[in-house]
Amino acid sequence: MRLVSSPVPSVVLLTLSALTLASGTESRAESVPRYTVQAVPTLPGGAVNFALDINNRGQVSGNSRKAGTGTQLFPYVWTIGEAKPVEIGILPGVPTFGRGFAVNDNGVVVGESGNGPSKAFRFEGGTLSDLGTLPGGSGGVANDINNAGRVVGAASNGQAVRAFYTDGGGSLIDLGTPLGTTSSFGRAFAINDTGTIAGVARNASDTASEATLWTFNAAGVPMATTIGSPAAGVFSEAFGINDLGHAVGRYSDPVSGRTRAFFYDGSTSVDLGLLADEPTFVHARAIDINNSGLIVGHVARLDNAPSFGGAAVLWRNGQILDLNGLIDSSSGWRLLSAEGINDRGQIVGFGTFEGQTRAFVLTVVPEPSSAILAAFGVVSAAATGIVRRRRASASRMVDRP
Repeated sequence: MRLVSSPVPSVVLLTLSALTLASGTESRAESVPRYTVQAVPTLPGGAVNFALDINNRGQVSGNSRKAGTGTQLFPYVWTIGEAKPVEIGILPGVPTFGRGFAVNDNGVVVGESGNGPSKAFRFEGGTLSDLGTLPGGSGGVANDINNAGRVVGAASNGQAVRAFYTDGGGSLIDLGTPLGTTSSFGRAFAINDTGTIAGVARNASDTASEATLWTFNAAGVPMATTIGSPAAGVFSEAFGINDLGHAVGRYSDPVSGRTRAFFYDGSTSVDLGLLADEPTFVHARAIDINNSGLIVGHVARLDNAPSFGGAAVLWRNGQILDLNGLIDSSSGWRLLSAEGINDRGQIVGFGTFEGQTRAFVLTVVPEPSSAILAAFGVVSAAATGIVRRRRASASRMVDRP
């Protein structure tokens, strides 16, 4: 068959065909992401570490063992690509232990020094600061920090554990609870960049502690609202929240008594489900959510104990995925829990590698269609030049096979 002359080169037509094929394939079945897995280096001499958060700049916070300290763990912050993490240190007056629970996009880390009792800390520019306590109480833990520098966590007021926030200066401020009493329980686990806080607090009817959101009125006063879970009136808590106000967490199933993961879209909570091919992993926790709606956490045989049988998981578009099936099967890793995800889709958590509990970073492998699109951009630019040259001299246009 004789081909009709065209100003578009055959190489471009081939590229367009490849794009059409890729597009058709993707329309028939949504592609599943693949990840590279990278070990987070431990503090010097350590063999064990955990990763608990990652910011949009690729900085990771967590805790790690180091040489000469036995099983004690110390908070750190590490930037992907650097040879070793920065040790944060421990505040005075508490047991030698610490965790870096969160890091914002400015590289500021918050967490806890010690455990039983513990102190809430803030680490910035090499300086470790004690965030103080609530009036009447002692100690606390800082669980999250947003990009404006507002910190949230939990501390005692002398009567009960309470959710708090602080802008970094002065004392901690009690967020209150839906019940409204000074002796009612509350914890704040996460804060987004709009200032909405997620956690758990005693509900207004004093029947259960439930997942709760705190917002601020025009006068800057925190207002607590119970969001609950897919089952009404049972224990629940929200661990993560994105800038859209979508929250994730866990709740106690009233029938089985097992822990289940949930997603809250601003009005309704839904159960996120379990892995069908791992029937013994009957507990689940959703721990973090990014602004694209990707959710990470774990499923396990025992509640909050993935080290005794569990898997790090990703929930996306209503589907649950075992992250162990999305990495190279020969990597030597068993991913146990995914603890944080940034807006680039990078995931951090912990698993086992070479017989030790180690922190990991997962990075999405670009899809082939992305490479095709990039190549098409180059070829298209070249084609434009060819077309212009041909139009300048019509006598040079010939049919091509």
